[in-house]
Amino acid sequence: ADHRSVSLRGRRALGLSWNNAFDIVVRTDVSHPKVSYVTSFWAQERGSVVHPHRLEIRASLLANILNPHFDQVVIFLDGVKETANCDLFLKGMIQLSRSLDLTSFPTASDNHVDLFSKVTCVGSPNGQPSYYRMFMNAVSDYVTGDIVVMANADQAFDDTMKHARHLNPEVLISLGTRGYSDLISPEADYFYKQIVGSVHPQYLDPSNERRKTPDNCMNIPGSIDTWIFHKNKLKGTLRPEPFQRLNRVGKMEFFFMNEMQAENAAIWAVNQCYQFQSNYHACEEIHSWHFHLTPKTHNRNGHVSPPWNHPFPSKHPICYHEGNCFLRLKD
Repeated sequence: ADHRSVSLRGRRALGLSWNNAFDIVVRTDVSHPKVSYVTSFWAQERGSVVHPHRLEIRASLLANILNPHFDQVVIFLDGVKETANCDLFLKGMIQLSRSLDLTSFPTASDNHVDLFSKVTCVGSPNGQPSYYRMFMNAVSDYVTGDIVVMANADQAFDDTMKHARHLNPEVLISLGTRGYSDLISPEADYFYKQIVGSVHPQYLDPSNERRKTPDNCMNIPGSIDTWIFHKNKLKGTLRPEPFQRLNRVGKMEFFFMNEMQAENAAIWAVNQCYQFQSNYHACEEIHSWHFHLTPKTHNRNGHVSPPWNHPFPSKHPICYHEGNCFLRLKD
């Protein structure tokens, strides 16, 4: 794997302030669980045309990198090669941050502090990961947090992510996105408008059909874009078999997101590996905002066959009625 961490490159390559990065590390309270945000993105050839959705994803990634409620950000970069790799990707993200003076989260108490020290980029020459590979990435040794937030790269989070640190270990959170609407939090909206809106203002126009993306929290639950869980519950327990289905020629193969019923199949598969007490659709506690007002970049056809009959995440699971979905730690 082409493993690069901004913190390891240090001052010489990127001009980062190691002292500031170290200050962030030593200020972390070791009595609290650490939270790692894990996602995947595709590498881009140097000099190639930037698709508008790629800019949206860079905006959501920067929002999440600078979000103070994430202690680590791990980006698995797909399709890397000499001209499209972690070095180029991370340098581009730092350039974007500095060119727009986006170096801190709007609600953070520390301003203009280098937070890229918490980013780890892991390169892979392969294409889009399957659901099994996504979960295996999330529990790999690259991920150092106690609690994992595994999400699509175009999901931006806000201050409500503070709740994840207190997640009950026996609870699996599966979130549907809140979409992008007038209800979007000021923090998330700020990053979209600063990065995407300044270049492509047409996508923020109310006439844009993608502005009508449904709120999968307030409406009937649709697709799942974010998974939150304690890493130690799945590390060592994940098995490939529940994440595979027979294809048309009778061969077992892994299923991917963007296939019909893939999310339900993934919930079933995870719970075959570890039976969580509650599957919580905690979208009223933790908000994710969908940075995807531009045209789609891919279409994956297909339908994941049963079994996928595990109950869909509920807003009122067992932990909700017992009042212990989140466990508040004493200071």
